[in-house]
Amino acid sequence: MKPITISSLAAALLFSTLAVAAHAANASGAALPLTRAEVRADLEAWTRAGLAEYWHGDSGPDVNSAEYQRRFAVYESLRAAQREAAAR
Repeated sequence: MKPITISSLAAALLFSTLAVAAHAANASGAALPLTRAEVRADLEAWTRAGLAEYWHGDSGPDVNSAEYQRRFAVYESLRAAQREAAAR
């Protein structure tokens, strides 16, 4: 039988601590599943903002470009308006 070293005990303790913390964070902030209407509303906002045209082929868009950032801001404002309307 191999003797257990302090470093392996420390590694096991660190791993278990991180695993518990990750589980606790996931359990408390778990999102509810989206409804079909919510998914469709999100897709509509994405398309209206013009973001759908950026996602073609294997490579993704330059998400740091000014135009993409502008369109993403439009998407976020559309989604915020949809959430506000749904809350009423």
